[in-house]
Amino acid sequence: GPGTGKTQILALRIANILQTTDTQPSSVLALTFTEAAAREMRERLVNLIGTAGYFVRINTFHGFCQSVITENPDLFPGFEDQSLLTDLDRVRLLEKLITENEIEIMRPLNSPFYYLNAIQSSIRDLKREGVSAKDFQKITKNLSDEFDSQKGSLSKTVFATKEREVKKFVELSLIYQKYQDELHKENRLDFEDLINIVTNRLRDDE
Repeated sequence: GPGTGKTQILALRIANILQTTDTQPSSVLALTFTEAAAREMRERLVNLIGTAGYFVRINTFHGFCQSVITENPDLFPGFEDQSLLTDLDRVRLLEKLITENEIEIMRPLNSPFYYLNAIQSSIRDLKREGVSAKDFQKITKNLSDEFDSQKGSLSKTVFATKEREVKKFVELSLIYQKYQDELHKENRLDFEDLINIVTNRLRDDE
């Protein structure tokens, strides 16, 4: 959590490696979540070991992935020209998709964007788990088929609850696919796509 000393421990760990081994500063990679944390880590490292701290690669996860793509355009054809989706762009895109598509459960009449944060978080989580829009469509279809096979034996209360749950999955699946279609059409990536592209390449290419 915040204030528990993560940045300090990482800076001390890097300083210890560089001072007690023959590791070169440029051979060390440190990854963190925010630009502010990366700057803070750099400052602490320079205070600990001097100018060698400037040669350590300290990045955010998405910043590192972006640099990998930029430095290796031959391994990522086409991706170097794609622009990153900002958080504000993502919200606006999801609002547009919720408004323009046939959404019922996840677009309440009195508060159409009530589920926007939940949708945004769900898409992020699915991508972080490596579940593509196509994969999620299959999961949703299996859930829907399972419900169809069981609904004759369910009580009214259980039926209503499960029906609503399945509809939520179907609507989320629709939004997720439309979201990816829009990104593709606009030649854009979100942070999760950026990380997944590089992660997959690192996994598959020695």
